[in-house]
Amino acid sequence: MKYSYNWLKELSDTKLSPEKARELLTMHSLEIEGMEEKKWNFDGVVVGKILEIKKHPNADKLQLTKVDIGNDKLDIVCGAKNIAVEDKVPVALVETKLPNGIEIKEAEIRGEKSFGMLCALDELGLGTDHSGIYILDSKAKIGEPAKKYLGVEDDTIFEIKVLPDRAHDATSHVGVAREISVLENRNFEYDFDGLKLPASTRGDDRSSTRGWPSKKSKKLTVKIEDKKSAQGGSASGGLCSRYIGAVMEDVEIKDSPSWMKQRLEASGIRPINNVVDATNYVMLELGQPLHAFDAEKISNKNKLQIIVRKAKDKEKLVLLDESILELNNSDLLITNGETPLALAGIMGGKDSGINENTKTIILEAANFNAVNIRRSRTRLGVKTESSDRFEKDIDPNLAEKAIVRIIEVLEHTADAKLEGVIDVYPNKIKPCKIKLDLEYVDNLLGENIPKKEVIKILNLLGIKTSLSGNKLIAETPTCRVDLKTQEDLIEEIGRIWGYEKIEPRPLTEPVIPAKINEILSFERKLGEIAVGFGFDEMYNYSFYSEIDAKNCALDGIKHFELSSPMNPDQKYVRVSLVPNILKNIKTNLKNFESLNIFEIGKVYYPNNNAVEEKRMLVMAQVLEKDPVNFAEAKHGASKNAETFYNLKGTVENLLEKISVDENSISFNEVKLPKNHLAHAGRSAEILIDGEKIGMIGEINPIVLGKYKIGKRVAICELDTEKLLKISQKEIVFKSLQKFPTITRDISMLAKGETKAIEIQKLIKKIGGSLVLSVSMFDVFFKDGVTSFAYHIEFGAPERTLENKEVDEVMEKIVVGLEKELGLEIRK
Repeated sequence: MKYSYNWLKELSDTKLSPEKARELLTMHSLEIEGMEEKKWNFDGVVVGKILEIKKHPNADKLQLTKVDIGNDKLDIVCGAKNIAVEDKVPVALVETKLPNGIEIKEAEIRGEKSFGMLCALDELGLGTDHSGIYILDSKAKIGEPAKKYLGVEDDTIFEIKVLPDRAHDATSHVGVAREISVLENRNFEYDFDGLKLPASTRGDDRSSTRGWPSKKSKKLTVKIEDKKSAQGGSASGGLCSRYIGAVMEDVEIKDSPSWMKQRLEASGIRPINNVVDATNYVMLELGQPLHAFDAEKISNKNKLQIIVRKAKDKEKLVLLDESILELNNSDLLITNGETPLALAGIMGGKDSGINENTKTIILEAANFNAVNIRRSRTRLGVKTESSDRFEKDIDPNLAEKAIVRIIEVLEHTADAKLEGVIDVYPNKIKPCKIKLDLEYVDNLLGENIPKKEVIKILNLLGIKTSLSGNKLIAETPTCRVDLKTQEDLIEEIGRIWGYEKIEPRPLTEPVIPAKINEILSFERKLGEIAVGFGFDEMYNYSFYSEIDAKNCALDGIKHFELSSPMNPDQKYVRVSLVPNILKNIKTNLKNFESLNIFEIGKVYYPNNNAVEEKRMLVMAQVLEKDPVNFAEAKHGASKNAETFYNLKGTVENLLEKISVDENSISFNEVKLPKNHLAHAGRSAEILIDGEKIGMIGEINPIVLGKYKIGKRVAICELDTEKLLKISQKEIVFKSLQKFPTITRDISMLAKGETKAIEIQKLIKKIGGSLVLSVSMFDVFFKDGVTSFAYHIEFGAPERTLENKEVDEVMEKIVVGLEKELGLEIRK
């Protein structure tokens, strides 16, 4: 947020330079992210008095003026009609460069010489008004710099980062000014009960302070329909905990005074007119959003009434920015009993806005439920200065102070007269009382702060205290919504005292290391193994879209659905990691021919209104020369399984790395429907000692087609919690092979659906203890026949085998494969 330092100085009465104030605030209160000097450069613009005005001989719309600037009298051609003899005006001399970029030069206009320019406000960079020459005060001295009489002063703009815990009070100049006063060890003396306009702006006798108006409006009625409690607000008064309406008559709509315009622009808000600007001015000053309605436009059957209610489903509202919203019954509206006037706490409606013909206005100072405002503005995509403050939860009592302030401002700037006020405040908020243990203060901060200093700091912050033994009873102001516990108070004491004053001390207690989170440590190990195998880790959101669920045939599974997703791609909480992995593959195949990726994360299933979480490892592989055959989508046939078997081998190696016995691993083929996420003919359950720990398979070509992926994708899903339990089983160690081993290769042809795992098991069964390992090194499909090739390693623990022994075992293996599985051994 942007803050004017001149404004802060006026409120806090500080004498600090902007640089010193920046350092003080950043060290103790709020981080100042930027600081910008705003200088008004009016060099060459002086006060001039018009001595003579006559018609231009060669142009009907121009006039010739003679202007006294003190040391000279200048002839200047001017087109404005609002000037008169004796008027004092800002005169830009020749060679002056104005803030809007215009450079003044001696000129001849329609045959008449002109030696300068009479200036309008926009030409001086003071707003957008170009209706005529700006007329200065009659007391302005001729020849003096005009800057002195334009009501402008150089300023420094602070860009302050206000975190949510301080947004209740620090999103205002008063809140930041209070911080400056406290840090300078001074009481903040800004009068909330009777607020004054800036001293520099008062030029009449209407400078007295105003208290709470006792005059009740006879023209306005206010009703809050929803008075039930709502979640997420400081008040227990439902969606609207307080509504104050004030009727002001005889309002004169005009430009705001220059001092107000400057302060609004310094804070990043565009001036509009004196009424709208006053609402923004008070919001910036006190932190309470305000709104003004045109009473004539909202009158319903000659009655002025405000009814705060929930919107109806599909009810429409045209906002001030002319956008049209379609609402639902979770949105809150300000209405006149029939017509919506404003989206509560966010933005006013176009049909109730202020214009130049407005004479009577209704001012709104209210308090709305923070959670409801945040949900509405997020769903509708409407973010405003008002919603920013309401959704952080502000003090309902602030509305009263703000209405007092804006009534006073409009009496000065719009000549308005107060008809009366209506205040509906069903459940009044009271200050919070907290017991503060002074010994706990010292223990938590690690510093012995004197009791008097603790009390003084709290009192400076507006916290009333009373002492009871070694405990303080602290009564926090309602504007400090963030102060709820004694730890909150201790944080305030520590930051005002100064953390830099707390001396570092060595720890005197033994440091006990945190208990290792076994599952996270194990998952980290799995990730390191996968990276070692050449896989890259992906990090995805825990959400995907409804379209992703349908594309991956997951729409039949019940999902948790977000009530207000940031975008449609994040509607569902994931029940599988695969959809986002497929999107990763689609994106990365634009730059790579092959991919090895993995992700470790949680999936979430609804289970009797509770959340069932599973921790999963998903690995995906795409090979360079393995295009998908989309014809397979029709009949489930397949002619190439290289990608599948590559990934299968990776899974076996991974399980071996976490000490899973290879003999306990099996892959059980499953038959799936053709519209399943996985390939109907190439998918298997992964079992360890008969327990299912995951799935492996190729992605269905139909699904790949929906993601426009033109290559085969093999994916495995492993339950990491089950893997952890299995890896923790007792490990049996075998002595290293002492004697040389012999490796033989065998190749065979299989018809039908012979499984590779069946071949491996049969080879081990026939070879007995002499077969140390069996590993497939090649597989090929052609014309319904599958070619398998294996390495078989032979060895004995007590001696070196002879070739004759190995030949005999190989002969038995060949016979067994031919008889039991009907395989044709390739010679």
